[in-house]
Amino acid sequence: MFRGDNSHSLSYEQQAKFIQDRITNVEKNFGELCVAFGDYARRTARLRDQGDELAKVLKEYANNEIVNKSLSAGLENVSITLTAIEEYRNCEVQRLEAKVIGELCQYEAICKHAREEVKHTMSVREKELARKKVLDKTRERQPFNRQQVTYAESELLKASAEMSRTAKGLSEQTEFFERRKLQQLKALLSDFMLIELNFHAKALELLTVAHQQVADINDKADLDNFRRKLRSPEKQVSTGVSARSSSLASLLQPSPARDDDSANMRRLRTPEKHGASTLPRASSLAALMSSKQEEETTDSEESEEGTSSEETESR
Repeated sequence: MFRGDNSHSLSYEQQAKFIQDRITNVEKNFGELCVAFGDYARRTARLRDQGDELAKVLKEYANNEIVNKSLSAGLENVSITLTAIEEYRNCEVQRLEAKVIGELCQYEAICKHAREEVKHTMSVREKELARKKVLDKTRERQPFNRQQVTYAESELLKASAEMSRTAKGLSEQTEFFERRKLQQLKALLSDFMLIELNFHAKALELLTVAHQQVADINDKADLDNFRRKLRSPEKQVSTGVSARSSSLASLLQPSPARDDDSANMRRLRTPEKHGASTLPRASSLAALMSSKQEEETTDSEESEEGTSSEETESR
């Protein structure tokens, strides 16, 4: 680049324009890559947050489940495994930001510095052209003024030497810029692939564990436990409490039978206070005694008649 002695090489202006176009192209493409990788990292971070929320919901479900013990244990284990997966995803996001996005963001300053180098080279080139014009004018106006011509020639040589150094430096800087771009882009893509491979390998391993944890849920045992709970639900506890409270209330309330028994006992203890109530019982007892005496008199009369009839027969 910027080799004026080569007739087949491009001119300085064309070379500078080519370098500027390359720098603009790299700046544009790397900027778009930086935005794309940034969006990818942000979406991965949102997916990480959603995974944490899912693990939290599963954890709460496991804590609230009291009937299906196997399901509760399985949900808790799956929640822990998903949390571990999201930790690896968080590491993925951090590595993307450090190794990929951070490196791509540096190219804005790199391209800016390369563009300044091209501008400096062009300014030196313009200075060289200006010195050459001065020499031509001096030769045209004062061809016999050897001192002025010599001074203009010396200034042109200085400008040409500076232009040569600048062009050489720019050529080296441009080649270094192109080589660095290729190597870093290759390294960035390789790091991205390795980061994704590392995460997905860990995620595959943990998802296999989570699948086994789900398979270990004993739905038959949980169903049997549910049936036992259904046969003896916890509502019986409330009905038993109500029955106990009603029986306690019945004990606290006085019953009429007990009132009658207590009244009879009081009457037996104090018969003098209940004289009117004992009169019917005495009359009924006298009637019973009189009926027994009548039966005995009738029996004696029948026995006497039987003896008299026997005596008559014997006679």
